[in-house]
Amino acid sequence: MPDSSFFDESTDNSVVKATIVAKYFWAWAKVIIPTAKKWSNKIAYIDLFSGPGRYKDGSKSTPLLILESAIADRDMSQMLVTLFNDKDSNNTHSLQQAIESIPHVNRLTHKPILLNKEVGEEIVQAIKQINKVPTLFFIYPWGYKGLSLELIGAIIKDWGCDCIFFNINIFKNLLHKM
Repeated sequence: MPDSSFFDESTDNSVVKATIVAKYFWAWAKVIIPTAKKWSNKIAYIDLFSGPGRYKDGSKSTPLLILESAIADRDMSQMLVTLFNDKDSNNTHSLQQAIESIPHVNRLTHKPILLNKEVGEEIVQAIKQINKVPTLFFIYPWGYKGLSLELIGAIIKDWGCDCIFFNINIFKNLLHKM
């Protein structure tokens, strides 16, 4: 779990992480959307450790960047289903307020879903129920509580499902070498 000052200020590491995920999401969605239109007419983005949406310095984190890119694109705004989860209820409350403040958020056909759950068996079982909706999962946990091979297997079981997984220690080491 991050220390209480983690969301005070966006660090260089946080900016790089958010940029990688937002750009990957956009590229992934543009490849997936043509086929998804024929299948389910939906794509999804799920963030299991979403945080509050904004740092205290006002910087946007990944959920807001994803939603803003969806609002700006006609296909994505109609097709995107989002689920944001954080076990800290303060984070989910803050994220809800940040989402509501996004200009034109009402252009999204599917209102973002927010959960306040610890990642574990209940989340795994819920993900197993998602069928034939291409989904990009973003997992950036603090520690490994709740992460399992069963969770990863449930995430990537269907066509078009992809997962971005950042390990805090690996991520720090990679950035240090850049």
